Amino acid sequence: MHSLKSRAGVFLFALTGFACATASQQPAALSEQDVEAIRTLIEQDFTAKLAAHDMESVGAMLTEAAVIMPFGEPQQQGRATIVDILDRNWGVLPIAEFTQQALKIDGRGDLAYAHGTYSIKVQGEGMPQIQDQGKFLTIFEKQADGSWLMSTTSYSRNIPKPEVSEE
Repeated sequence: MHSLKSRAGVFLFALTGFACATASQQPAALSEQDVEAIRTLIEQDFTAKLAAHDMESVGAMLTEAAVIMPFGEPQQQGRATIVDILDRNWGVLPIAEFTQQALKIDGRGDLAYAHGTYSIKVQGEGMPQIQDQGKFLTIFEKQADGSWLMSTTSYSRNIPKPEVSEE
């Protein structure tokens, strides 16, 4: 009986040690600096570069194998392909306002996600104003230098199609 208790005690001690070791091997939660870097990428850098039609800089924010999954369209993969799509679809538009707000940013280790909302207004001389709003979900991968790049993004409109007004 004493031997059985002793073995059970050793087993429980080993199991507890294994559980603690396994728990300590989990990737660390995002740091405040990581969250702020991702927020800045979403809310400031990406929106400013896209609105300025600086597609080279937009491309630098994507992983080489990035994926975009727009609403109502097939997914596309690859940094060069996505930059080409953005250039063809956004590069010709006179973007008057473009904002994104990250509502939640979370992750572990070198993988993070953010979801939020966007709003965009396109208005050029002699053309009607177009407004669009919606939501996004983006996955980020941390790079060896500590920076974060977008690896997968999906977005969809809150409205059936952009609103056009004669303002």
